[in-house]
Amino acid sequence: MKSKAFYVSFLSLSLAVGMIFSYVETLLPLNLIFPGFKLGLANAVALLLLRRFGFREALLVNIARILLSSLLFGNAMSLAFSLAGGITALILEWIMLKFSVFGILGVSSAGGAIHNLAQTVAAALILSTAGIMKLSPILLLLGGFTGILCGIVTYYAENLLRISGAFEK
Repeated sequence: MKSKAFYVSFLSLSLAVGMIFSYVETLLPLNLIFPGFKLGLANAVALLLLRRFGFREALLVNIARILLSSLLFGNAMSLAFSLAGGITALILEWIMLKFSVFGILGVSSAGGAIHNLAQTVAAALILSTAGIMKLSPILLLLGGFTGILCGIVTYYAENLLRISGAFEK
């Protein structure tokens, strides 16, 4: 069993890695592909925590990352959209993992798709325009695709952590 210090350190490092991913995404010109488009690599950190520690830890680190990232790299709108997407995706991923029906790529892909859908719904509610929902089909596809990428990152990160002994029981 790992010590309390390991637990706190791992969660802190996970927050730091999530923050780095969030910052790197602000540097990528992906908005040229589609407005608001991001890879969502920080969600790989949340999925890793969800699989290793559970819902509470993943939620805590994810919310802290979203709050800090929005404060440092975004604005109030990005905070609202990110919270809507991040929390909704985490809940869906938790449910899917609990029932063990899908592998990591399926869970992550569904999380990416629902993340974008939740952000679109939040934007429609906040901006009082249902017209934005017309973007949903492309955002679902993009979210599913980037979710697969996050699933691949999560898979390899888990394997590296297992090899290093950090994920021993």
